[in-house]
Amino acid sequence: MAQARDGGICRVKLTFGQLTSDQARGIADASEQFGNGIIDVTNRANVQIRGVQPHNEDALIDSLLGLGLGPLTDKGDDVRNVMISPFAGADKTRVDIRPLATSILRELQTSPIYQTLSPKFCIFVDGGENIAMVTHPHDVWLSPINPGDLASDYAFGIAGVPPVDTSDLSTLGMVSANQTFKLVTAILDLFIEWNRDHPEASRLRHMLADIGKEKFVDLIKQKLAISLQAARVREWRRTSPKENGHLGIVRTPNLEHCTVGAMPSLGRLNPDMLRNLASIADRYSSAALQLTPWQSILFSGVANEHATAACDALRVLGLSTSSLEPLATMISCSGAAGCKSALASTQLDGIRLAALLAGKADIPQIHLTGCSKSCASPLAKPVTLVATSAGHYDIFLHATNGPSRFGKLLASNRTIEESADLIGAKFGSGGPLHA
Repeated sequence: MAQARDGGICRVKLTFGQLTSDQARGIADASEQFGNGIIDVTNRANVQIRGVQPHNEDALIDSLLGLGLGPLTDKGDDVRNVMISPFAGADKTRVDIRPLATSILRELQTSPIYQTLSPKFCIFVDGGENIAMVTHPHDVWLSPINPGDLASDYAFGIAGVPPVDTSDLSTLGMVSANQTFKLVTAILDLFIEWNRDHPEASRLRHMLADIGKEKFVDLIKQKLAISLQAARVREWRRTSPKENGHLGIVRTPNLEHCTVGAMPSLGRLNPDMLRNLASIADRYSSAALQLTPWQSILFSGVANEHATAACDALRVLGLSTSSLEPLATMISCSGAAGCKSALASTQLDGIRLAALLAGKADIPQIHLTGCSKSCASPLAKPVTLVATSAGHYDIFLHATNGPSRFGKLLASNRTIEESADLIGAKFGSGGPLHA
């Protein structure tokens, strides 16, 4: 439980973002009974229940445990940080990484030595899916060299992401499929051994900065007694995922069914919305909801003839199903209402900005942050609004190797109305996506 301006935040970690419809209803009830009714979907495909007062904490935890949302062991909650694509396993002709990811997640929760890892320490098991979030930096990542080969070898790296760009040199080596689990535990063991002498460090990037890439690779080779074949994967790149492929009707290799995806405004739900989403899952899907790292929600197994009706039902609830809608890709932190560091009400300002930009073509993803910490996004987005005071923002455009972490400054201390005019003029007619 973390404390915030609007009360305690209960972070509910989900197994690969999955919720049954009954669990969703239970979270809605818990938020209403023990919180302030605000439910956030996070960029790790988890849930946060906000506004929890101290006298309600134990009752809330008991209710969540009763829903089957707890860890495998008492001390295993903080390390439940294994991410996969929400579409993992959907294509039976391609690699299914779910068994591997499940084994790693189980090991993290049940091995006492791994329970000492930082709550932010995270692992990405990629399956090469056409729809995936591959821009989140992870402490460890794995990705199949050839996703269409069910026995594919795996590339791996640390403190980064699978390489898509030709200039990305983050891949450290390659192992066979049957060595992937041993590789992950070997990396974790090396980090924990190093961490004993560097207790102030919490992430693999700190170890990498200390000993360097070559030394790290040598240590892995020694521990596993295998060749990592780094030269063979130096030129390998992951296929770039489909942009915004998680929205709307997503056709699958199963010709009779599809997946339907929608984005709640700024990733935020209330109890009634979540209950209604559970009912949509019961009616059109498999009585399950899939949360995503885009802070959106997917419904799989929807019969093709019901896909349009499912989309219509989601839109009635106020969710966006098309990337043409500004709120379908816009993200924001909790803002001044929920955070003492925030200088502006980013949630309300984001809704206003989206309304002003509605109907304009080619609006890129926009990120509103209440301060320079940028809690809602670890990376710069095409457009970032950084609050300077209530209702006022500096506007940045993404720029590779730009002068700030957000990119290049477009304008300073602008109101939401002024920001909408500038963004609309810059992009609304198909302008550039980068500074």
